[in-house]
Amino acid sequence: MANWRLRRTSCDVALMGKTLGVSETLAILLANRGLRSKRAAFRYLRPDMRYLGDIHLMKDLDGACAMILDSVSQREKITVYGDYDVDGVTSTVIMIKALRRLGADARFYIPRREEEGYGLNLEAVRKIHEAKADLLITCDNGVAALEEIGEARRLGMKVIVLDHHEPGFVEDEQGRKRDVTPSADLVIDPKQKSCAYPFKQLCAAGLAYRCAEALYALAGLDFQDMDEFLALAAIATICDMVPLLEENRILAKRGLEILNQNRQVNLGLWHLMKEKHIQDKNINVFDIGFIVGPCVNASGRLGHAADAVDLFLTDDAAEAEHLAAALVELNEDRKKMTALALEQSLEHLEDLDKVMVLYEEEIHESIAGIVAGRLKEIFSHPVILLTKGAEHAKGSARSIENYNLFEELYKNRDLFIRFGGHAMAAGMTLKKENIELLRKRLNESCCLKDEDFNPIYHIDRQIQPEQITFALAQELDLLAPFGKDNPEPLFGAKALRLEHLRMIDEKNTMIFTIPVEDTPRKIKAICFGLNSKWKEEIRKLYAEYDCEKIFAGVLRTARFLMDVVYALEINEYNNNYSIQMRIKDFRVYQDNGSST
Repeated sequence: MANWRLRRTSCDVALMGKTLGVSETLAILLANRGLRSKRAAFRYLRPDMRYLGDIHLMKDLDGACAMILDSVSQREKITVYGDYDVDGVTSTVIMIKALRRLGADARFYIPRREEEGYGLNLEAVRKIHEAKADLLITCDNGVAALEEIGEARRLGMKVIVLDHHEPGFVEDEQGRKRDVTPSADLVIDPKQKSCAYPFKQLCAAGLAYRCAEALYALAGLDFQDMDEFLALAAIATICDMVPLLEENRILAKRGLEILNQNRQVNLGLWHLMKEKHIQDKNINVFDIGFIVGPCVNASGRLGHAADAVDLFLTDDAAEAEHLAAALVELNEDRKKMTALALEQSLEHLEDLDKVMVLYEEEIHESIAGIVAGRLKEIFSHPVILLTKGAEHAKGSARSIENYNLFEELYKNRDLFIRFGGHAMAAGMTLKKENIELLRKRLNESCCLKDEDFNPIYHIDRQIQPEQITFALAQELDLLAPFGKDNPEPLFGAKALRLEHLRMIDEKNTMIFTIPVEDTPRKIKAICFGLNSKWKEEIRKLYAEYDCEKIFAGVLRTARFLMDVVYALEINEYNNNYSIQMRIKDFRVYQDNGSST
């Protein structure tokens, strides 16, 4: 059962609101997010590019820019080695476009997921060398590729790593950790302990954006491409689930603003939005995370992510239209495969370990991460889902708060052929015979307690329907974009009545209205994914015959009340705007003295 926890603050929120020129509710939301100084709150409410850190503090970045410009002047061949997800694709596009603007002979290489797996591989390194590359730049990978980068250096290539993943580490007898990084010429990764750059959570595309900025400054070029690069970096920042705070918040918010001001800032992106019929709407985090991002990822899952890179690089409208349509079709196939794979995994599930390690041979390895994420959402446990690869078991993992997935896997690195990731997600390859040992080790060392597995809803403030106004809903947009570590505000309300219930079981959705006490106002409410829970709650209160009438929305005399946790949003339909409560969780109980 989910836990509801009301956040408390000791701040003088009335004074805070007056100082910042915002409502008391918004002041409470800022305080709940730890923004208790005037400076921090102003920077949060007004994210600005001038608040980005001094890029020259980024370890090895100045040296990398100098090496790249020298390579361009020497007319050397440069290969950018990316990855097959949104972050890998967009960071590759940013680097290729920046390099070509400098006049570089630049090409890219994206590994095929099934044949090559994540990151650098020795065969690819040799192919790139055979193609006469002089400089290899990795994007969204490389910090863990010790052997592969060693091979690239042995073959005579210069190597620059541009990555945001956790470096490997060793511990001394006192438990102090020391990074283990590859023998590249230069390693740009803010997660290195020796990197002085203050913000550690940039994604690869964010790093590529800052790198392009520094490159252009060193080369004396104007920044005419930077709006396009920022829009691409914003997409990756949202899709890669990095914390949407500080610099990531600035990049995401400003990038979305640019995209909405100029829908054709990138021709391929425009055609992808057009294919999904969102080109004329105000693009938000949902559109990027659940519409654009999955289409880009689908190319790497079921096709070749090089097609997504080509989409964002092309200046030909016909090619862009063709590639966009192909990505959308792949994503439709991916949706069907995911639904079947999730059903299969649930059918085969026997025991619920603290750390769920599952092996499903029939599941396509490209969707293992999505299915692992869905299972994590259902059970609130860390999940590792492995499937049959060409030679060995391959898979993906998704974690919960309080369980650092990367560190726990790293302790068992002797079981893996390869792996990489961060605290909340990882990918891996291992021998099939090591799966049971991995499950055993992870669960024996797991320190998670029972309460860690219950979903927690942190309620910012109790707000009853009569307190909800359009102005409040508009003001909440100052906190957007929402995402990891910057969650949308959640509110609580008690003893609500509902009217005009409509259940859409095929979409697992409920729609109803909530009357506002002593007024003619009614507020629309929508609830996703909780139809089963609703039916269970109602069946506890009424006979089955009455329950079916309630579910059908035809029993008007049933009297019950609901306590809810909800998010407040503005719904747009045919240019009409209205307030909407999006119900995240609820508890149902009978109204005292009511009858059916």
